[in-house]
Amino acid sequence: MADSIPANVGERTSPQLFGMFFNYGLMGALIVQVYQYYCAFPRDSKITKIAVYTLFVLELAQTGMMSHYAYKIFGAGYGDMSVLNDPSLAWFPADILPSVTVAIAQTFYAQRIYRFLGSKVAGGIVSVLALIQCAAGMAQGVFLKLEGHQHDLSWRPPPTILWLTVAGISNLAIAAFMTVHYLRQGRRKDAAPTFRMNIFVRYTIETGAITALLTLCQIFIQCGFPRQAFFKTGVWTLGKLHSNTLLALLNSRAMTVGGRDYQVAPPPEGTVAQLDFPHNSDSWLTTTRDTTPAQTQLAAGELDDQVNNKPPSVENPPVIQPQSEISVV
Repeated sequence: MADSIPANVGERTSPQLFGMFFNYGLMGALIVQVYQYYCAFPRDSKITKIAVYTLFVLELAQTGMMSHYAYKIFGAGYGDMSVLNDPSLAWFPADILPSVTVAIAQTFYAQRIYRFLGSKVAGGIVSVLALIQCAAGMAQGVFLKLEGHQHDLSWRPPPTILWLTVAGISNLAIAAFMTVHYLRQGRRKDAAPTFRMNIFVRYTIETGAITALLTLCQIFIQCGFPRQAFFKTGVWTLGKLHSNTLLALLNSRAMTVGGRDYQVAPPPEGTVAQLDFPHNSDSWLTTTRDTTPAQTQLAAGELDDQVNNKPPSVENPPVIQPQSEISVV
């Protein structure tokens, strides 16, 4: 016989409902990012590809299991509190899988930190923290499975706080170590970081802070509202957020032509910028060719048009001579 519906049932179901909504949205974003990665970086290392596609498969599996759980509590078992209190449907997709995906993402960051800083200690600290949070998350799932119910929200197993705390500390450590690397590069005038390195460092700092903020908020919510289920909104989004930030970081290496970070370098000394217009196309390619000193004079209007990504003026069209092209930008 179904349990009677309590008056505060919305406090039990709403956090999970919103967490599932966020999960579906992040899953859609992850699909797009994985497709972009597949198209843009076919020559990445096998380790990177394995990490990306493993995360994608795990996230797909979690979304499928979550959908089955949502159907049970909001569909076939709607109004039945025994179904809502049954942990057999949520312990694996809500606790085990997120802890594994977070561990994979943080271990990948640890490997990058080791390569950038050249410090085994820094990379080892992040790796150990990632493994600890993974073990604590799995223990949380096992505790929930053995407990057999979720109606007593006033009790939390110790692995719950340990899991979220260590995950937050690990994300803060990632941001801290990458900040140290950024400061070191900034102090060395002879070894300034490249443009892509700046992008990587900037996104690592930002994404580490975002994921750490989510885990710390979950801890505060659990401690501040021990008899509420508000923390479950973050539980359903924790793994997806780490996977999306990792893919966003990898995809930030790609340069979008005409995007905000796209810049057209001025032609080198001794060359003349030349714009080739393909037939039936609004785009053009910028090429360079060898010139004599007398040919190195370029009208200021033409150079400004090129830098501002505009076609050359009709009054001063570029002179195209039948000479061999050196490079295509």
